[in-house]
Amino acid sequence: MQVSSTRTGLRLAAGGAALLLAAGCATSGGSSARSPAPAPVQPSNPPASASAASTPVVAGPATTGVPPGTGLKPYTGPTTITTPGTVIDAATITDCLVIKADDVTISRSRITSPGCQFNVLSDAGNTGLRLVDVEIDGQDNTTGDSAVAGAGYTCLRCDVQGTTDGFKAGSDVTIQDSWIHDLAMTKESHNDGVQSLGTNRLTIGGSTIVLADGATSAVILSTGSASAMRNVSISDNVLGGGAFTVYGGYSAGEDDVAKVSGIAITNNRFSTKIHPRSGAYGPITSADPPVVVSGNTWYDGPEAGRSLS
Repeated sequence: MQVSSTRTGLRLAAGGAALLLAAGCATSGGSSARSPAPAPVQPSNPPASASAASTPVVAGPATTGVPPGTGLKPYTGPTTITTPGTVIDAATITDCLVIKADDVTISRSRITSPGCQFNVLSDAGNTGLRLVDVEIDGQDNTTGDSAVAGAGYTCLRCDVQGTTDGFKAGSDVTIQDSWIHDLAMTKESHNDGVQSLGTNRLTIGGSTIVLADGATSAVILSTGSASAMRNVSISDNVLGGGAFTVYGGYSAGEDDVAKVSGIAITNNRFSTKIHPRSGAYGPITSADPPVVVSGNTWYDGPEAGRSLS
């Protein structure tokens, strides 16, 4: 599904209504051969001057996805989950999942479902969905939307790739210590690591989102398409790529300030691996007050360790 939103300086359509998270997911009838993809964009080592004690762990292939040694078995359960407290563990999942129950957990599992609009949809109204140590590979699906979408979910140590967007994030969403990379790109796609079309609580922390040339953003808060953009923390991440790497949710004179409160973009490290200024045009835009921007530094390159400002 193509979702349009206002994005300064980009070739995008004007913002529409809030995201309609359709529960319908199209599944593939069998395994799909993948076209050769570029090597995964992995974060480079931090500056040599940084001490081990002061260098946070960088989310990547060694820290996300299914833990080594986990024995996986094919998942044969329902694709629409309606039983509260359902646990799916150590499974290979090849269908789209729609979650319609509270407190569902998917752990130590690999989701490779190439024909999905959303590989995992946390449907409207449910809460407490947890994806832990999960790999989601959309198999270079350029006709779908995101790996995970909806509200009321947490993704912890997730490895996400091969979808148009990594996450569509509504309210009560946490994306923590995860790795978003190698999205499915075309000349017409507008790839985002995380996009929110409105939220009352969103946390993106400790994650690595460095996207290849041609992406729109690592994180975009699309206030023009939202009823509200509130209580957002984007902190302690390694970020890179995009036109601008982060769209912070408020551009004075363009967005309605009454929709915006509690947005903080703090202590992130911006990579120059894709573009010299992290994004093609810079690291952060649409972050006028009341958006709080502080403590952000360069992760690598000639200014490594120094403040963005």
